[in-house]
Amino acid sequence: MSTSRFKRLIIEIHRRSLWQVLAVYLLGAAAAYQVVQSLTEGLGLPEWFPGFAIVLFIALLPVVLATAVVREQALPKGGPPQAHGPEAEAGAEPPATTPPTEGPPGRHVLAWRRLAFSVVGVFALWGFVAAGWLALGGRLPGPTAGTERSSAGIKLVVLPFENLGQPEDEYFADGVTEEITSRLSEIPELGVISRTTAIQFKGSTRTVREIAAQLDVDYVLEGTVRWERALGAPSQVRVTPQLIRVSDDTNIWTERYDAVLSEIFQVQSDIAENVALALDITLLGPQRQAIWARPTENLDAYDYFLRGNDHYARRFIEEEAWSAVEMYEAAIGLDPEFAHAYAALSRALVWLNQQFERGAALPRAREAVDEALRLAPDLAEAHMALGDFYYYGLLDLEQALEQYEWVQRRQPSNSDAVALIAWIQRRMGDWDPSIANAELALELDPLNTVWLIGQAQNYFYTRQYEYAEPYFLRAIANAPDVPYYYRWAAWFYLAWDGTADRAHLLLEQAVLSIDPGQLLLGGESSWIILHLFADEYGPALERLSPDSAEVDAGYYYLARGYLSARRGDEDEARAFYDSARVVFEARVQEGPEALAPHNALGLAYAGLGRTEDAIREGELAVRLVPVSRDAMTGTNRVRDLALIYMTVGDYEAAIDQLELLLSIPSEMSANLLRVDPFWDPLRSDARFQALLEMYDRADPGGRIPRRITA
Repeated sequence: MSTSRFKRLIIEIHRRSLWQVLAVYLLGAAAAYQVVQSLTEGLGLPEWFPGFAIVLFIALLPVVLATAVVREQALPKGGPPQAHGPEAEAGAEPPATTPPTEGPPGRHVLAWRRLAFSVVGVFALWGFVAAGWLALGGRLPGPTAGTERSSAGIKLVVLPFENLGQPEDEYFADGVTEEITSRLSEIPELGVISRTTAIQFKGSTRTVREIAAQLDVDYVLEGTVRWERALGAPSQVRVTPQLIRVSDDTNIWTERYDAVLSEIFQVQSDIAENVALALDITLLGPQRQAIWARPTENLDAYDYFLRGNDHYARRFIEEEAWSAVEMYEAAIGLDPEFAHAYAALSRALVWLNQQFERGAALPRAREAVDEALRLAPDLAEAHMALGDFYYYGLLDLEQALEQYEWVQRRQPSNSDAVALIAWIQRRMGDWDPSIANAELALELDPLNTVWLIGQAQNYFYTRQYEYAEPYFLRAIANAPDVPYYYRWAAWFYLAWDGTADRAHLLLEQAVLSIDPGQLLLGGESSWIILHLFADEYGPALERLSPDSAEVDAGYYYLARGYLSARRGDEDEARAFYDSARVVFEARVQEGPEALAPHNALGLAYAGLGRTEDAIREGELAVRLVPVSRDAMTGTNRVRDLALIYMTVGDYEAAIDQLELLLSIPSEMSANLLRVDPFWDPLRSDARFQALLEMYDRADPGGRIPRRITA
């Protein structure tokens, strides 16, 4: 291109204001893109939608530049003026024209309006595609923020498929059921009851209609599994599912699958797709892809994986948890590309860290989850494992919440994700959304006692006592052999009533199912039971052994120290408190410092009369996990600091902590302070009495936030 032509091009670009057009178009596109990003997240659209908007804006840019004419020469209608008269006849040169001027104002405005319409048009096209996506099977997210609720239109439960093979193949039938449940959970139009609840109906003699009524579901999928092995021939699997409509007890779909073992993944996927078809649900591409995904090509690895799941279901026993780890590692050894096994291994290791190892298993857990995400970045199980690592391992609430919300958007029926979002929200002090999300989790998993006790605690801490009681009672009814639930429920009654009557009746019921000594053990919920009912259940505690797998040695020694001091046996008390010191001094050296039991160590020092050491550890525990960082665990640390101050005789400092606890959501109440004899030295303190009277005037139980309705 010659220099003159290039100059004419630059002059023409300036004359037509193309620089301004480009700048304005890019600014408009940037503003529209911000809206697109917000809508993508808010509507739960796939992550490729913002990129799709960018492609549209880029594609239209050449068209906008080619047609943009912002400044035009003002010419009379009909074209340039023609010469007339003698000058024209003589061939004289036409008169010089005047310089170009701006066109008519209407045309100027019209050009800019076209530019604006271009940006709006791209945004409208994007919105049309987004609306079509939602209308044809896309989904809106559940209440990850806790302010809205969105339940799927169709509710379904997959009951445990009956094992018709050998008794030792029970784990295989359970695995088939779990895989089908997992695949159906990928369908947003379905509200699939969690496996935790469904498994409780295994072997039940109740009718399908009775089960459906209890779970409030529209459809029930049940079936049988038979695994037949033959020498010299491939193993055969027969799966016979049937889908029942509850309203009229009609079997609307059934099939018999006879396949070799290597086709088991295809069978599970085909069942999930046929259920969707029977329910008139259209599966989009991403959903079909998730349903038909094969976790591994190695059947022996898959067998180890299912065995690991079977052990992990009994993970509250340490040996079972370790057996799960061994099975998952065996699966990975046979198939190093088995992402599901890596994710399961990570969750099992995090569990062991939380319950037993206190830090030693965390590095292995992180390696496993990183490998799972490398192999399958969009695997929901891997993101759940990463959330567990942050939540249970590092107490990094923000990172954990991000992972669980990712899973909840992908799998709206994943009750674990929804419930853990609720638990993190309450730790962040977001009690209202926590209660709403916990209720949604219970819709999907109504018999999960862990979720039940979590919702009971939500109402307990926010002092909405009348709403807490049904959840405590449901948890105990579902798991009558768990001491933890009785301790919390008794604590709750004491805080609500200000008397020991109902708490005592509950504990009398508890000892019909559990060892009464267990009522006095536990880091959170046993202290109040110990203060009020030590005389009644203390002898049972003395019969327990600190070496037992069911007994936490550190808290056992603390409880025994308190009982001895209460009886006036100072030497024995010092011996037990010193044993507790040894245990907790070792534990504070393990794992992340925020998870270390500095508060428990402070209580042991207080029992030994080591005042400075006790206060140092108690205050350190509060600084490491302040209420501003963890609105639930933080209050427990403040309570323990108050107990330490009381034990060492610093009553004013103890009242400071009680004043804080009564001013925020916590387990403390004015009634609890009245009924607990531990605070008797404060009864004559004018400041303590004024504190109780102030909160009596505010509300019988203290500050009570409004009731959260579903």
